[in-house]
Amino acid sequence: MVSAIVELFSIRSPVPLFGSIRGGPAAAVYHLVYVALYFLLGFGLYKARPWAYRLVFAATAVYTLDRLVLVLDTRALEAYLAALLGKYGVAAGGPETGLIVKVGMLAAGLSAACWWGFAGYAFLRREYFQRNRQSGSPVKG
Repeated sequence: MVSAIVELFSIRSPVPLFGSIRGGPAAAVYHLVYVALYFLLGFGLYKARPWAYRLVFAATAVYTLDRLVLVLDTRALEAYLAALLGKYGVAAGGPETGLIVKVGMLAAGLSAACWWGFAGYAFLRREYFQRNRQSGSPVKG
């Protein structure tokens, strides 16, 4: 739920898509998709809804695909990082920029790995969602 709120506050922030930095309606739609995804996921997990179990895997797939597109599109990643560095007065294009791009790729990979770890945890706890289907209320403990 916190991720949905943070994503909502960044709705006007540009995003790296398809080789460049996109702002305006494209960025807004991008952020709104994640707002909806995070909100539904948070609500469904909190209430232990049976559909939330499947949504965990769908969200993991969407997030993984998004990170994969970012990592494979180095031009967009470089443009995005250059824009971020420019906000802090750091000129892009120096020798450290290559290292920063590699760190950005590593961070994207690690965040996707964390999603897969959570999906694995949800898989191990799938009875939590199945019991809720039978009782109609969240399982305590």
